[in-house]
Amino acid sequence: MKLFHRLRALFRKDGLDQELSEEMAFHLEKQIEQNTAAGMSAEEARFAAMRKFGGVEQAKEDCRDAWGVRAIDTLRQDIRFGLRTLAKTPRFTAVAVLTLALGIGANVAVFSVVNTILLRPLPFPKPQQLVRIVSKDPAGGESNMTYSADAMEEYQQRNRSFQEVSGYFAFSGPDNLKLTGRDQPQAVTGLMVAGNFFHTLGIEPVLGRTFRPEECIRKSRPVTVLGHAFWKRQFSGNPSLVGHTIDLDGSPVTVVGVLPEMFDFGSVFSPGAKIDLYTPAILDDIRDAGNTMALVGRLKPGATLAQAQAEADLLFPRLVQNLKHPEWGGDYTARLLGLKDYVSGKLRRSLVVLWSAVGLILLIVCVNLANLQLARATARSKEFAMRSALGAGRARMIRLLLTESLTLSLAASVLGLGIAFAVTRYLAHQGSIAWPLLASVRIDGSALGWTLLIAVIAAVLFGVIPGMRVSHGNLQEALKESGPGRSAGRKHEGLRVTLVVSEVALACVLLVGAGLLLRS
Repeated sequence: MKLFHRLRALFRKDGLDQELSEEMAFHLEKQIEQNTAAGMSAEEARFAAMRKFGGVEQAKEDCRDAWGVRAIDTLRQDIRFGLRTLAKTPRFTAVAVLTLALGIGANVAVFSVVNTILLRPLPFPKPQQLVRIVSKDPAGGESNMTYSADAMEEYQQRNRSFQEVSGYFAFSGPDNLKLTGRDQPQAVTGLMVAGNFFHTLGIEPVLGRTFRPEECIRKSRPVTVLGHAFWKRQFSGNPSLVGHTIDLDGSPVTVVGVLPEMFDFGSVFSPGAKIDLYTPAILDDIRDAGNTMALVGRLKPGATLAQAQAEADLLFPRLVQNLKHPEWGGDYTARLLGLKDYVSGKLRRSLVVLWSAVGLILLIVCVNLANLQLARATARSKEFAMRSALGAGRARMIRLLLTESLTLSLAASVLGLGIAFAVTRYLAHQGSIAWPLLASVRIDGSALGWTLLIAVIAAVLFGVIPGMRVSHGNLQEALKESGPGRSAGRKHEGLRVTLVVSEVALACVLLVGAGLLLRS
């Protein structure tokens, strides 16, 4: 019932007051009737009922307190007064909102990047089962992180920890195919993948199917699976294309499927790469090409990465015995990494540093605004002195200033979200920064929750210090300081100097840190 009355008080305050008055009047009339029935005159009965019932307005206030309505009323009054006060100082309000919006926008944008790359799971079913298999000594580059087609087949057959092991040809260059048979030949980027590659990742096509085993052998019918963006761009999203042929390098190739929009090979496995279509890797054709296959596997339910690593330590040195070219695998080793760690592990420190830097920027903004709020509150010291004289407690005045700060912070958050949306949209559609998963960066529910959290924290940071300082003052001193011939706010000079020094110190820390990062 208390929650019900609170909700009603938010939207129907006048109606609730009227119901309270009617209920009080009803109980009062009932008491008068009882007194009259006991032999009192009409006037005596009314006075007796009023004495027994107490003050009507006091009873209303007691009801409001019991329902929690008074707190809502007070909050509504504080918000209205805060909005009027901020409207009277438009330049201060504009500067505060814009400054805070830049700090919040930077924080939300960086949080969206951190959330996408470090916190959010990979866009595959049961991503915790996916493992990237690389050499223990990757110092020689990509060729030391790949294996031969024979080694991949041997490991597929002999391991007991993985449901499936698959891979892709790691040395495909951009624009390695030509789409012909249309107006002008167009360069497209194709990638050869093992027949079970999409099944291992758990990717189901939105149209058609993926590759069948008989399509992954020599002299089989050429087939391809199209990336979603390429299908939309080049073929206008025509669903009837599946089952028909397109011309690649002058030869007909049958389109057997279209991948879902959420699958972006480049963002996970090769940041910056844009893959248009996929063809099955004919292992017989690449057995003599060297260590060309990058391996990925899906663990069996219940299998752990440590178990799979222990098994790989035993298996990989023995794979050489059955290879067509044992000299390629003389130093085969395997380091198993969770695919998420492989994708984002190298960026973890950099992103944490970047996140800390924008957090420091927001802290500088809050210190700056706290100083401005303190100066503004000092100019209003006479107003707060009068409030104190009329009975307003310290907590009440702090709450009033916090409400103003929260109003500023929420307004800045709306603008900051717009800035963050523009930044994340730019990051998702540019190609100059080769970071994994960057193309999927977006403002989602987590980013909105983070925005609300930092808005509240920022409001407390730059609102509570001025509130406590002003509410702690002496009434007579405040009135004297506000009078003619006095230097208003002299007692706050020490705190304001401290805030300025803190702001400059934080800025120096940020500047020195940025310089060290650039140098290294």
